[in-house]
Amino acid sequence: MSVVDQLKRLYPSITINKLGFDNHTEYKWFQTENAEIVGIKKDELDQQSSELLSIFLKPLSSEESTMTEREKHWSSFLYKNDNPQDMVWPVSFRFVLFSIEDAEAEKDIVKEALQSLFPQEMPLLWTSDREGFIIEEISSKDQEIMEFKGMTDVLSSDFYTDIHFFISEFTSTQEDASKILKWAQHGAGIAKEHKLGSIITYKDIIPYLYIEALPEEEWEHIRRSIFKDIEKDKELLQTIRIFLESGSNTSLAAKKLYMHRNSLQYRVDKFVEKTGLDIKQFQGAVITYLALLHMEY
Repeated sequence: MSVVDQLKRLYPSITINKLGFDNHTEYKWFQTENAEIVGIKKDELDQQSSELLSIFLKPLSSEESTMTEREKHWSSFLYKNDNPQDMVWPVSFRFVLFSIEDAEAEKDIVKEALQSLFPQEMPLLWTSDREGFIIEEISSKDQEIMEFKGMTDVLSSDFYTDIHFFISEFTSTQEDASKILKWAQHGAGIAKEHKLGSIITYKDIIPYLYIEALPEEEWEHIRRSIFKDIEKDKELLQTIRIFLESGSNTSLAAKKLYMHRNSLQYRVDKFVEKTGLDIKQFQGAVITYLALLHMEY
């Protein structure tokens, strides 16, 4: 007699993957040694019987019980360093981390919306009630790579809440997966701390790594020796930042600032005079841009 048959004598409501794993309101779900998914109505369970069942059955969270086989494989590999023998690896892959402001958003609806962005179903794993990541798998050289530009506006209007993405680099080496995921999670934290925007890639956070690594005492020396005379001139600093982010293109920066080119040039000259940094030269531009990011932070 199987374990399930024995349990039926104690729990008449027991079901084997019949109502769907998403019914967590009425049922508590378990996995047997034979990988069968069984559900028992919660009103037939008390704390003692739940703990007893957990000794020889694996309790399943709502996320675990709704996982596809592909998601289970990825979860085992990333978190348990267990490489399933029957897992077919993609040509390359990357991690697309997401976070949602509204903690009450229904996960199944969020997952369905995120999956609709891709031409085919991708593994999606949750890490909290509001955060998780998609593994964008590339199965062939002809497969289209997802472009996320503009997607956050569409999704935010659907969910009535803000959503943020952090996108890692692609890799074809499975041994790098855990390291890249950890690096992406660190990068997403930096992006959130600095409020960098709704779609951020691993490249966007690199300047902030230098900023965070700079000891405060060293920054004080830089501020005092170079930026002391202009650090309160917010308008000038904003002008210089936009100038640098425009590739030091005076015409483009002036257009963004709704300013005449001569007025912009005057502010650039003023900055050079006050700091001694020639921001039209590469070295001066790099030093200034990192300093401006630090001052903003």
